[in-house]
Amino acid sequence: MTSDVADDRKTAPAPAPRRLNGTRRPSEVMAALGIVQLGDPMLTAGTRPFDLPAERDEALRILDRLTAVADAVMRVHDFSTGAMGLAAPQIGEPRSIAIFRAHGAPQLALINPQVIEVGPAARTEWEETTEGCLSFFDFRCSLRRPRTAVVSYRTPAGDEQVATFDHGRLARDVLHEVDHLSGILCVDHVDPGAPAVSMA
Repeated sequence: MTSDVADDRKTAPAPAPRRLNGTRRPSEVMAALGIVQLGDPMLTAGTRPFDLPAERDEALRILDRLTAVADAVMRVHDFSTGAMGLAAPQIGEPRSIAIFRAHGAPQLALINPQVIEVGPAARTEWEETTEGCLSFFDFRCSLRRPRTAVVSYRTPAGDEQVATFDHGRLARDVLHEVDHLSGILCVDHVDPGAPAVSMA
């Protein structure tokens, strides 16, 4: 067996089985839209930050791809009760950029994001609930996350911006996207033995 064959097997995980009625599983739908799926090493490899403004054009290229894929996802799934995000590794780009769309708000592009602060300070006061991921859309993870988050990020021109997320699930959802850029998935936060919530 050559290394090329082995690599192909790692980067192309087997598709989830089809449902009995012949419809596609949520993970199959997302894969068809270009979302990298669980098992692909791209999701856990981490990303490289942008040198801005020198890499402005590259950041804008990936931002255009993220926006187009997110638009396609939103045509097949309703996120009107919350938010959705998409990180560059989920479309096969190992760079530090993600987009975040809170319902009713403009899209936010997070380039080289850094979490400055989360709250409350005590983990015991964090909220425990479920969250989903487009890279394994057949199930949701149940985990505890902060209720608020302050995140710094860069614009394509290299200017620093700071955003505070403190309403509803916004902190949870934006921290999920920032995690993706470090190769961390929500399943990595789940306590061993904790059940997943099936969406399939």
